[in-house]
Amino acid sequence: MRILHHVDENNLSWSKPWLDLLKKIREMDGLVEHFIACRPGGALAGRARDEGFEVLGYRPMFAWSPALCREFGSLLEEIRPDVIHTRLSSAAFIGSYWGKKKKIPVVATVDKFPKGRYYANSTLLIAPSTAVAKHMENQGFSTSKIRIIANPVAVKKYEPNSKEREKLRNQEGVKPSELVILGMGRFVPWKGFDLLIRAVGALGADRPISLWLVGDGPMREELIKLAEEVFRGLSNRRVKFFPFAKDVRPFLWASDLFVQPSYHVPGSGGPEAFGIALLEAMASGLPVVAFACGGTLDLVRDGHNGWLAEAGDSDSLKKALQKALCVIPDKTKSLMAIEEAKKHDVFAIAEQHLRLYKELI
Repeated sequence: MRILHHVDENNLSWSKPWLDLLKKIREMDGLVEHFIACRPGGALAGRARDEGFEVLGYRPMFAWSPALCREFGSLLEEIRPDVIHTRLSSAAFIGSYWGKKKKIPVVATVDKFPKGRYYANSTLLIAPSTAVAKHMENQGFSTSKIRIIANPVAVKKYEPNSKEREKLRNQEGVKPSELVILGMGRFVPWKGFDLLIRAVGALGADRPISLWLVGDGPMREELIKLAEEVFRGLSNRRVKFFPFAKDVRPFLWASDLFVQPSYHVPGSGGPEAFGIALLEAMASGLPVVAFACGGTLDLVRDGHNGWLAEAGDSDSLKKALQKALCVIPDKTKSLMAIEEAKKHDVFAIAEQHLRLYKELI
């Protein structure tokens, strides 16, 4: 079985879990051959080659007009795939046009909340969450054409590591009684880190708390200034910004609570279509707090394996944090978070993809 994966990009924040998924599919069925068509010049191609995949450098000259992207048609003649699997809208636009023309089934993973016209010729859509599936249904796609398959996490890689936890906490001067709240992601408006800073600053003063923010983006300096203003005069509150990290596990292991404050900001983006960072945190045994919107609702059950707040409301987020901090370090919530993550382990998600490919053929 030959699968041509088309991603019209050369750098992907989720390249690691995606490549882990392809590797697992390959391990499960030795007859599966993966080919990856992506833009040359970025990190994605190198990572894919390092993992043993054949990579075809392809940069569409006329992404706005699939019919003019004849080079993709030539790729199909060369590879002769049984299935085309696309990621991102422009790849779906091109891949589904040529798949229909060449009579090759096309499965398109819908990673965000895109315009439906890019996916009109796809044979089948994969939505990573109920929210994305509903979005595509609202744009006229039949439920029979949509499958919900979550993004994967390699759960075993995230198992809590007490030695690494103590190492980083000691390195950062965290006291044994101090709680660490962690947030990770791009520093852009819809990620809601400004609301998280305000919510932590408004918490009661009875426990020492550190807020760690890992990532980068255009709002970095703005968020640093906001944190200085909000935390000024709070002797038992600390905030620290860390740069983007390729391996986030030490931060997860060293923390006590993970917060995903993403929500929809008109004209900016959001909410999370799925939230891979949230799933990584749960696999690490971290209780989680998040806004009740987007793909988060498929992962977090309020009061069971985490806590939900009203989307975009800093005061509601503060109240959810207070509920969470009241039970930490209760191990029950940690175990429940890990159990939820196991449902999305890379093995289970690979099985679903493999069944889908066979069904299409």
